[in-house]
Amino acid sequence: MKKLFFIFTLAALILTASSCRTLPGRDEVTSSLLLPYDAKIAVNDGGDVYVASVSYDGGTLCLKFSEPSLLCGISYGFSGKNSYIVYNELYIPFAEGKSGDRISNGVLVWKKMLLPEGGGTVRRVSEGQKRYYVLTDGETEYFFDCETGAPASIRSGDITITFSDFRGKNDTASEGTGADLRVGS
Repeated sequence: MKKLFFIFTLAALILTASSCRTLPGRDEVTSSLLLPYDAKIAVNDGGDVYVASVSYDGGTLCLKFSEPSLLCGISYGFSGKNSYIVYNELYIPFAEGKSGDRISNGVLVWKKMLLPEGGGTVRRVSEGQKRYYVLTDGETEYFFDCETGAPASIRSGDITITFSDFRGKNDTASEGTGADLRVGS
């Protein structure tokens, strides 16, 4: 009887230990945003919706608008301390924090959200059938797909950035590295 009790106790401990996986660290969760990538984003900024392509090469972040139509073809680039607007191959540098228009100030907030830094806590949540790692720094929540590691959305105040067609620039599934990183439609 003691042997049977011992076997059941040992089996219960093994099952409990295998089902309690630890959460990944902050750096592991955010790595897909800090490595080179291309994606499409939809930004809901206080009810105004913008659609843009995002490209990050590890040092330069570029947002190119496709909607609304008035902004179609305009790009914002950020490289270190240099910020610029590009339209028809015309580069216009601007100083961050000194621009008075709503779009440029909004894009600066989005830039900060797209380049996460600092600490935060990681938790796991489920929304319907999907499971996400959520990194929270007290102000902004980053949602990453548990299966692919790709970002799904970023939420801060009345701003939500939703990712689609996320693809790491070094993601080469044809070389046997695994499934393509893709989120959204």
